[in-house]
Amino acid sequence: MTRPLTVCMVHYSDYHIDSRIQRQARALAERGDHVHLVCLSPAGEERVGDGVIHLHNVPAGDKASGGPRAYVMGYAKFLARALWRVAAIDRREKLDLVEAHNMPDALTLTGLVPRLRGTPVILNVHDTFPELFATKYGLPADHAVERVIRVEERISAAFSDHVIVVTELARDTLAARGIGRDGCTVVMNSPDTAMFGPQRTPVELPEDGPIRVLYHGGSAPRFGVDVLIRAVAQLGSRLPRLELRVCGAGEDRARLAELAASLAPDRISVAPEAVPFREIPGELEAAHIGVVPTLEDRFTELLLPVKLMEYVHMGLPVVASRLPGIASAFGDDALLTFEPGSVDDLSAALVATCADPATAQARALRASEQQREISWAAQRERYLALVDRLTERGVARSGAEVASAVA
Repeated sequence: MTRPLTVCMVHYSDYHIDSRIQRQARALAERGDHVHLVCLSPAGEERVGDGVIHLHNVPAGDKASGGPRAYVMGYAKFLARALWRVAAIDRREKLDLVEAHNMPDALTLTGLVPRLRGTPVILNVHDTFPELFATKYGLPADHAVERVIRVEERISAAFSDHVIVVTELARDTLAARGIGRDGCTVVMNSPDTAMFGPQRTPVELPEDGPIRVLYHGGSAPRFGVDVLIRAVAQLGSRLPRLELRVCGAGEDRARLAELAASLAPDRISVAPEAVPFREIPGELEAAHIGVVPTLEDRFTELLLPVKLMEYVHMGLPVVASRLPGIASAFGDDALLTFEPGSVDDLSAALVATCADPATAQARALRASEQQREISWAAQRERYLALVDRLTERGVARSGAEVASAVA
């Protein structure tokens, strides 16, 4: 019988609202592995299958916000404390693998102590950090700060034994910078059937009563939630049955709630707190249309949003921004797209969806068929096979090899 692995994941987020980390941690625990999560969540324990997930709180405060300096200092504080916590876990249990979920990429350094005795380290790239940081603070392309972050990205990847990315587009972007040349695997954000159930038959829009539009995800300006709120608000006379539910995470929830209250308080609601991931399936079951209103920039062009994948899994017709990352996964006949940032174009797309329910349902069916090819079952097996291969090897590169990779 194969010995259970002891894996430590490090991430500067709350496990309870981060679906990607939940999927991967649960995949390991379901087969009997022991998973330690060093994160912002309160300490706790969750038994899954034959394994267990241990939550270790790092008291670094809330996620970094404010200016660039505060952002970087928040990451640095978490990194230092997480390094100590990972080393303490390793002393007790001898870790088989450390997986750092960015951002920042430098969280790979938290695996320094176990790596010195040969434990492999994975860099799991949720988002490409140079593009995110530059667009978050309005830095021009190839700004000096972005160049520094690219160096941090390259060193972090070189310190790792393997890199995981979310899409082929992200892999190509990193490869162009020399990242992942020693090994890079795509593990997509496909919904976990353990949480969402089997892929649902595409829903029919109701003939009477409210038509519920759902947005669940980040609330930062780049995600365009204010565009969605304005679009639904201006459709009050044309689509009085249309209602919007926003379940956003992040510091902009209060601003969005204020905007919704000022425009259409009777038809738009913004959850006052981040909705735990375990409650998202229920939100999706109550919805009729899913919207991805992401704005376009150098960072968002690379995204294939997990909320989009969850809408499709639950059979919702999807209205989405016309972005390269989305187009790379779903054809024009599967989603109804609109010009990113355009309130009028989004409004027109919602009107078209509601005016022709049969076509909306047919699009949802085609999207479901396309998503079957990238199901979580396949992604799960790819991820577990990678973990097994790395832990069988279990030999970290020497300091000279790391220096050579960075050069």
